[in-house]
Amino acid sequence: MSNVCTSTSEYMTLIHFIKRGLMSAFLTFAAVIPATALDLPVTTVNGKDYYYYDVQPKETLFSLSQRLGISREEIISYNPGADGGLKAYTRLYFPIESGLSSISDGDQITSVHEVKKGETLYGVSKKYGISVDRLIALNPSARDGIKSGDRLVIMQEETIVPQQPSAPHSASTHTIAKGETLYRIAVDNGITVEQLLYANPTLDTYNYSEGTVINIPGSDAPVANSANTSLADLRDNAVEIAADELDNRYRSEKVSAEGANDTPEQSVSETSTPGTPVADIASDNTSSLNIAVMLPFNLNQEKTGKDAENFTEFYRGFLLAAQNLSNTGRPVNIRAYDTQGGLDTVKELMARNEMADVDLFVAPPAAAELDYIISQSDSDRQFVFNTFAVRSNAYKTNPNVLQANIPHVKMYQRAIDAFISEMDGRTPIFIQRIGATADKEEFTSMLKSQLSDKGVAFSEITYETSLKDEDFAGFDTAGSYVIVPLSSSATEFNKIVPAARRFKDSLKSDTALALFGYPEWLTFRGDRKDALGALNATIYSRFYYDETYYPARRVADAYRQVYGRDMNSAVPSQALLGYDVASFIIKSMRGNNGDFHIGITPYEGMQTDFIFSDSDCDGLVNTSVELIKFKDGGFTEHHNI
Repeated sequence: MSNVCTSTSEYMTLIHFIKRGLMSAFLTFAAVIPATALDLPVTTVNGKDYYYYDVQPKETLFSLSQRLGISREEIISYNPGADGGLKAYTRLYFPIESGLSSISDGDQITSVHEVKKGETLYGVSKKYGISVDRLIALNPSARDGIKSGDRLVIMQEETIVPQQPSAPHSASTHTIAKGETLYRIAVDNGITVEQLLYANPTLDTYNYSEGTVINIPGSDAPVANSANTSLADLRDNAVEIAADELDNRYRSEKVSAEGANDTPEQSVSETSTPGTPVADIASDNTSSLNIAVMLPFNLNQEKTGKDAENFTEFYRGFLLAAQNLSNTGRPVNIRAYDTQGGLDTVKELMARNEMADVDLFVAPPAAAELDYIISQSDSDRQFVFNTFAVRSNAYKTNPNVLQANIPHVKMYQRAIDAFISEMDGRTPIFIQRIGATADKEEFTSMLKSQLSDKGVAFSEITYETSLKDEDFAGFDTAGSYVIVPLSSSATEFNKIVPAARRFKDSLKSDTALALFGYPEWLTFRGDRKDALGALNATIYSRFYYDETYYPARRVADAYRQVYGRDMNSAVPSQALLGYDVASFIIKSMRGNNGDFHIGITPYEGMQTDFIFSDSDCDGLVNTSVELIKFKDGGFTEHHNI
């Protein structure tokens, strides 16, 4: 494996296209009636359902009106911002009563299913031979899970008429169409989903997009042989050892996976010595790639703290992604080690003979432990993935370190570039309370300096106690402005908002005032989140979770099925972080044979994107930054910058 640094292009990822059709249906008896199959997905905002659509490149109001079957005027009436034309990847919203639907005569409702205790969406879908997507489309309320006693409308998908065996299909390619499922593609080509996945090792069964070109193998193509071929297997075989037992101190009544019985958990901490590998996923063989997850699970402590719980949550998501990818591609072994939050334990672990076979280490957050793992790794062939030590500069001195988080200075620069582009024509107003901690002063100082270099004039307001109306005296009401606080704290935000909203109301245009802010604001809920929309806020962040993105909801459903619990509600989600990290690592290693200097495919994740650049020859660093825009009414838009 070469250590020679080779440049790779920086890629930009785009807004997710969500491909699910939803309909509202309420039936108390089995019937046979034609069904309405919606072309657009649905989201709920402030208790009201809306269809939404992401504008595609080169799409015009005319072409979209033809596609949706409504007039240009109707599109503009629901989305006034479209009056000047459509911008690619802008999200449009349409009230349910707009009637954007088409009739599918081939679909018929055949029954209603009453949910029994312990049943899951996956189990019900398998029982009736329909997809989970289809089941949720027929029962929108099931998006948030199902419970005993719920009644689900069951509409079978088009009948598949058995055919006589035909000659093997010749290998070809296929472009995934809107709303098309892997199951439908497989059936149409006379193959199984397993054969389809085997022929496309990088295809994620939870996250695939319209327009993706995939390989279609012949009907005699092989399927992957894996010891863990289903989510139920993962729970019964790997998870009971690897994840559930890591956090047995937090256990509650478990909801069993489909077909599994509730069984009491047994702690491995009673029998494991410090640093004992917690899990082995995939059978050993000479062609396997090996990953060591080294995190402070703290199994030796009587009471586990919040940090250890978060690392356990991360590992559960990591395992879920591994299972999702286990049926295809080169085998990958994953072994987890409890570092117990101590450098001495890390030293003992790294001295083990088995560490010589590791291809990639997922390192703990402590800088000293991370640095020691790097120092002991083989620079010719072993890589270290740094997920948690955000401010570590190890990637600058070791070319085999993958820095998962873009360094804050580089993130600031991308945010500033976006600010200058997005806020062009607005006068920036920097606001600070006297005596308050200016925790974003490094960013705002960089921004002020670059605005000055470009000849952009800006204003500054300092105030005591709370921002007042008179602080905005002298500003032209015909002008356009963007407020930039010097603090990201919720307390300081609350002191700014009332006067800022009144200032906005005094301006001649409703869009004349914007607010530019920080990743910490993604945790805002209730009135604070409403204020972000009212003030046209834009936020930069290393991550973003779109709760309407259906593939992520499918992962959440799978997580609930496997582990018998919901993902923790923290922002960011550690489970989704683990899922994204594992998906990126496994897909990349299978594509580059474990050498991250010869090829990394950009990864668009459920919560975190990975767009690695090796162009500076100072190690591998993720360059992904999200720009999130809040709209009045609770809507958001986001894209990678």
